[in-house]
Amino acid sequence: MDELNLKPNPDAAQKNGVINPYALAEYVSGRKINWQQVDDVPRLMESILQTPYEELFDPKYEGPLYIGLKLNKKGTLERFRSPLLDVEVKIDRNDLETPIEALMENVKELGDLGARFKVQDISKIKIHRIELCNPFQIALQLRLPDTERLQTLARVFDKATVRSVAYDPEQQGNANQDWTPANASWQDKGQFFNETAEFFDPVQGAVANCYFIAALSAVAWATPYQIQHLTRATGVNQEQFTNRITFFKPDSNGQVDKNIEVTDTVPVNNNSGNFIYCRSSEAGEIWPAIYEKAFAKLETGTNTDHPDITATGWGDCIWATAQLNGGKRFYYGNPDMSADQIWNLVRAHSMGRRTFKPMTCWTYGTAPDGLSYADANIVGSHCYTVLGWDYHCGKKYLILRNPWGYKEATVGTRSGTVLMHDISFWRPIELANPDGTFAIQASTFKQYFAGLGVAK
Repeated sequence: MDELNLKPNPDAAQKNGVINPYALAEYVSGRKINWQQVDDVPRLMESILQTPYEELFDPKYEGPLYIGLKLNKKGTLERFRSPLLDVEVKIDRNDLETPIEALMENVKELGDLGARFKVQDISKIKIHRIELCNPFQIALQLRLPDTERLQTLARVFDKATVRSVAYDPEQQGNANQDWTPANASWQDKGQFFNETAEFFDPVQGAVANCYFIAALSAVAWATPYQIQHLTRATGVNQEQFTNRITFFKPDSNGQVDKNIEVTDTVPVNNNSGNFIYCRSSEAGEIWPAIYEKAFAKLETGTNTDHPDITATGWGDCIWATAQLNGGKRFYYGNPDMSADQIWNLVRAHSMGRRTFKPMTCWTYGTAPDGLSYADANIVGSHCYTVLGWDYHCGKKYLILRNPWGYKEATVGTRSGTVLMHDISFWRPIELANPDGTFAIQASTFKQYFAGLGVAK
């Protein structure tokens, strides 16, 4: 992008991963939830996931959306064995045995916290939040010891559930052995396409592969003919079929890496009959789930039709995009650019305000100093699809989509309708709809997001 005085920076590449909390809550509760009819979504999510809502969206709190991932010294995520796999749940206790009023019993001075938190040096106790109540008082919020927090989480996320939503890097097994998540079975849930591939179709499930789902949405939006339904009969009377999904070598200008064959069966929750992992926003359509399944087969190198979906958790959205289209990767770090340069970068890959080359973006591993991802309704170490740009009332915006299909940013955003030229017609994007799509000011994007890129 020499005309913009911008040069790509490979060092801006970042592997990301965060589980969709809506899908995770449905999986552990064993029921399908109509989130648009829930009066208090944060409260319900807190109850199911056993974590304060404001702690869910930043990995520094080590919450359930980042199971199997942790922040490293560079401030980015890496895989690790979840400590929940080693917790033995104490099943012989009840809530009455640990009354709320006794949690801080005998704590009268700061020094008394040592015994309560079982540490010799109270200076090591982590402070969650400090609030100034008035000119004479401050309030401290402290995190409970890890052992107590893990006991609480382990009652919801037992070992079987953890292995169903997070990849265990220490797990040894036969790569060609069938894999099935806990309380699930493989079922055919519909037809490949209802009509065709749309950017709003792919919705992430209960595994931390936001990078791949954001890339899938970007390709479906920018180059829709790239998503194909290639199938052949494998049973008598054409009652059984298998699909062929093509993956490419990144930076190869379209050189095929592997053709992966998978059937239409996907993991389904035995209780609710609901998808556990990637699903389409359109009922009865399965192409996003089939692409995810094929990607899992590519990642694991297995020959089975039931690959480990958790192996797709944590990755690079630009690399994933290039695996879908064989394009050359270009990464751009937000610290290297001004807000205007970011906005112009998206415009340079757009026509009619719509990206015609698949673009994605990602947030920092944890919120930068002075910012809160929870307060902004933005998710840490998360990938989003870049749909295009807008200019409204003198302000410059980027149009993004959260692959969860929910949870739009609330800082530096605008409402209304955006018109984008979708190849042959002007498509209206309703920003007020709770579908994960939102318009965010370029200046706000620069603050909260780490970078963006394209595979072309």
